[in-house]
Amino acid sequence: MQRLFRDYDENLKKIKGDLADCSDLLLRKATTNGVRCLLLAMDGLINSLQLSEMIVSPILERTVDFKDNDELFENIKLKVVNSLEMKEALSFEDCYFFLMSGFCVVILDGVDKAIVCGIQGWEKRSVDEPKNENNVKGAKESFVEALNDNKALLRRRLKTPHLKLKQLTLGSAAKTPVVIAYVDNRADKALVDEIEKRLVDADFNTIVDYGELVPFVNTDIKSFFSSVGNTERPDVAVSKLLEGRIVLLVDGTPFAIYLPALFSDSFQSVDDYDNPPFYSGFIRILRYFSFAISIFLPGLYVAIGTFHQELMPTGLLFTIANEEITTPFSLMTEALMLLILYEIMREAGLRLPRAIGHAVSIIGGIVIGETTVTAGLIGAPMLVVIALTAISSYVVYQLYEGVSVLRFVFIIIGGTTGMYGIVLGASVMCINICSLNPFGVALSSPISPLDFNSLGDIFYRESWKKLSKRKVRVNELRGVEIDAEKK
Repeated sequence: MQRLFRDYDENLKKIKGDLADCSDLLLRKATTNGVRCLLLAMDGLINSLQLSEMIVSPILERTVDFKDNDELFENIKLKVVNSLEMKEALSFEDCYFFLMSGFCVVILDGVDKAIVCGIQGWEKRSVDEPKNENNVKGAKESFVEALNDNKALLRRRLKTPHLKLKQLTLGSAAKTPVVIAYVDNRADKALVDEIEKRLVDADFNTIVDYGELVPFVNTDIKSFFSSVGNTERPDVAVSKLLEGRIVLLVDGTPFAIYLPALFSDSFQSVDDYDNPPFYSGFIRILRYFSFAISIFLPGLYVAIGTFHQELMPTGLLFTIANEEITTPFSLMTEALMLLILYEIMREAGLRLPRAIGHAVSIIGGIVIGETTVTAGLIGAPMLVVIALTAISSYVVYQLYEGVSVLRFVFIIIGGTTGMYGIVLGASVMCINICSLNPFGVALSSPISPLDFNSLGDIFYRESWKKLSKRKVRVNELRGVEIDAEKK
């Protein structure tokens, strides 16, 4: 990083060369107390009224006593500029980073550092309802793209000095602010240090979205499931912080990362904690059942229909045989074709404009559904199985990416090896889930390793009288590696 020059003309030449063809650069040459100075800001990122009233007018109008330019610099910083958010920049790279972050940069002749004052004022999206994590009774706020707003959403819910928001700047080509949020009296300090080290050591070119951070803080074990969770809800992020987890906020993205994540997190929702325990427990079990259906049902149907017809009731077997005898494809081929067509329609409906997306749904339901069955290309029972599988996969939408691929895997396994392959594949999947342990906390905790004291919020939800007495922290779950010094 090249440090600022003391000479006014050299600084001006360097800045004009680096920011050439930047039409949004606001550059003002001025004189304060007889000393030349430069005032820099980026149009569209600052509040023009604050720039004029808090920085430009005081610098040009106020007279202060000074012996040399360094003392004038300190007097301007301490006595003249009316900005609460004020820092010093020593290099050109720092100045450019602050400029692009909505700061005004003040450079004095004869001083090799600059004053930077925060006067952010860019257009941003207001806090709105969550789009992907809907709820009935919970809060109606979600994170936005502005990092400061996201930090405020966390701070407003956790009014305690124990909430730490440590900010880093990552990226070699373009700096991006990233915040590591944690509650210092609940989170494991070693975990915080390890995550910070991984982020700092990562060779980022630039960070556009939160997904670019995930591989650097995730496990190295190959799996369809991730040890890093994400949420767009501040209340969910706060609940994870109180459990001793770490939350990462990236400037420019409305999602937060939390880690370490547990497999059971995907089966919990905000409404579970507002509904009566008996109903929340029923819904939780329903979600686990839907997860199993979304992965195994097509494969089981193909395996039983191909190799184990004796497992079907006689009436059902005759019904399925009557439908399938007129179709030209095998059960495995039908299942794969339908799922591929479903994924195509889903992707088309997701990416197209909303007005056209409805047309895709109509075409998919009428043409691909009814017409293919009428034409005898696909049996009606298979269509019912795939439809039930597709609906079930949306019950636990957080796991959709892994589930959508595993469905194809188990269809192929069931169509080639039968029930024996399905059972073996399910065992391998469970072993893989239990093996994910990136920060000493198993993804399958507290189910495996089994911890009865922590099961009160997994398959069912205990009453708040019991939950309020539990101080659950992820770093205290069984399976955590403890240093010899801590023992």
